[in-house]
Amino acid sequence: MTSSSTQPVLRVRDVRFGYARGHDLFAGVSLDVGRGEVHALLGPSGCGKSTLLRLIAGLERPASGRIECDSQVLTDGGTFVPPHRRGVGIVFQDLGLFPDRSAVSNVMFGISGPRRAARARAKELLRVVGVGDAANRPPGQLSGGQRRRVAIARALGPEPRVMLLDEAFEGLESDLRRAVRNDVFGILRSRGIASVLVTHDEQEAEAVADRVVRLPRLSRT
Repeated sequence: MTSSSTQPVLRVRDVRFGYARGHDLFAGVSLDVGRGEVHALLGPSGCGKSTLLRLIAGLERPASGRIECDSQVLTDGGTFVPPHRRGVGIVFQDLGLFPDRSAVSNVMFGISGPRRAARARAKELLRVVGVGDAANRPPGQLSGGQRRRVAIARALGPEPRVMLLDEAFEGLESDLRRAVRNDVFGILRSRGIASVLVTHDEQEAEAVADRVVRLPRLSRT
């Protein structure tokens, strides 16, 4: 796959993060993700892949560096845009679906506006991701692949500019994983959404990503 030469949607510049002073989890990380592109993060456990997604989403603050989305500064030395105003969707490995709500109610959670319009949009998103017939069923009555599609639909609800996926396909049988993954990234690419995938699977990264970024584990001194 080839990267776009257009202005990046997501730009991460020289980001550094550590839980304790003088003990960086990672330092100097930079990314440029264009519209409709997929970048995959690879690296050993504990190198900060998931933490980098949390920094982009605004769930953590970097020690230094700059993060921009469509040229809007989200984070730098003096600016911090809160998560709900970033235009960034995120899907965690555990998906975080509400077990006592139907699929359509889960998707509606991220959609603002009148309830009737939100419900109609949620149903349409479920149809787009391939689980329209499961709209009224709770997560406990869905397969693993269906639950992941519902989580993607919920993340699409607020119309994000950037989508972050943290081991979002983990635990699926290989053929199902490939099918769900290909459908999801087909949707994200078609909508021009810049995406960052955290995965431990090097073959998966090479199969879906325009660029693979390898994060090393920093030595602790």
